[in-house]
Amino acid sequence: MDSKSYTAWRDNFIASQLPYRIVEPQELISSGENTYLMHGLELEVEPNISEQIDAFIGVSPRQSKSVTDTFGANGIRDLRNYLALSNSVEKAGKLALIADPKERKIVGATHLKQEAIPAESFFDFLEMFMNDNGYMPDTFYTSGSLQGGVTVSLMPNTPNYNAIAEDEEFMTNGVWFRWNLGEVEAGNYYMRMICSNGHMVRTERKIAHSYQLNDTNVAKMLALPRTEFIMAGFDKLRTNALLAMRTEASMGEVRMVDRLLSRYGVEQDIANEIAPYEHLLGLYQAAGYATQHFPINQARSGINMWDLINRITAFASHTPIWEVEDNRRSGLMMESVRLLNCPRDIKEYISIF
Repeated sequence: MDSKSYTAWRDNFIASQLPYRIVEPQELISSGENTYLMHGLELEVEPNISEQIDAFIGVSPRQSKSVTDTFGANGIRDLRNYLALSNSVEKAGKLALIADPKERKIVGATHLKQEAIPAESFFDFLEMFMNDNGYMPDTFYTSGSLQGGVTVSLMPNTPNYNAIAEDEEFMTNGVWFRWNLGEVEAGNYYMRMICSNGHMVRTERKIAHSYQLNDTNVAKMLALPRTEFIMAGFDKLRTNALLAMRTEASMGEVRMVDRLLSRYGVEQDIANEIAPYEHLLGLYQAAGYATQHFPINQARSGINMWDLINRITAFASHTPIWEVEDNRRSGLMMESVRLLNCPRDIKEYISIF
C-alpha cells in the first residue's frame, strides 16, 4: 500500500466513525428489554448490545433469559437498574456506547478499562511508530461490527530474514496494531518468503496491549522493535517445524486434521485428499488391526507431518472454492500453526509401512 492510498483509507475510516458517549453504570437506566433512557431520551438498543451492557453491569445471559421469561420486560428492567446502581458504588468502570444518529439506536458498546482512545489518537501514534522504527503501512482489516475497530499491518523498510531449513525462509519483523475505543493491541508476524504451497504465509502473535495512550504506554510501544518482541515465539516455531520435517504424523493427528477441515465446511472428498484418515484406517483394518481400541496416537500414517501442515495451508491459501476475502482462509492458517505447536504423538509407533 503506497502512502497516498493509506492516507485516503485512514481519512475515510476516521470520517466513518459513529459518535459515542461514555457512561457510568448508574447512567444505564433500563426502560425495557432492549431500550434505555439516557438523559431523558429513550433509545433502542440492538439485542446483542443489550447482552454486552448486561455483562458490564453483571447480568449473565442465563439470568437475563430466566428473569425475562418469568417476569417479562419489567422484571429484567428492574434487575438491570438495581445492579447498575449497586455496582456503581463497588466497581469502577465506564462504557462507550456507539450510536447511529439516523436510526436513533445504540449499535455498539465498548468496555473502557481506563479511557476511550479516539481513532485520531491511534493513527497519530501509528505515524510516530512508523517514523521512529522504519515501517510502512501494508494491509488493513476492518470488522463488520462497528465496534470491532481496525487492524493495521506494517511492513519493515529493512526486513529481517531467518531461514529454518533449505527453501524455508521467513521475514520475522512484521508488526501489526489492532484498535478499538477501549484498547490498542500490538503484535508481530512472520511471513514465509518462498510460497510454493502457501504454508504459513502469515503467522501472527499478540505481544502487548494498552488501555490508554499516555506518554508511558506510547514510549513502551515505540520501543517494541528494539526488544525481544520481534522474535518472540519464532524459536518455538522453528523447533516444531524442524521436528515436523523429520517425523511422521500419527493416525491421531491425521484424524485431527480431518475433523478440523470438517468444522470449516470443507467437502469430504477434498478433506480426504488432504487428510485421508478413513482410507488409512481401512489399510490398518486390512492388515488385521481391529478398529475398536485401535491406538491411533501410536500408529504411523505414512504422511510426513510437515507435508500434512503444508496440505492444510496450501488449500487455505490457494483454493478457488472460497472467496479471496473469506475469513476461513486466515482461520485455517492459524489452526495449522496451532496444530504444529501441539505436543506431538511421537512415542512408540506401530506401523504397517
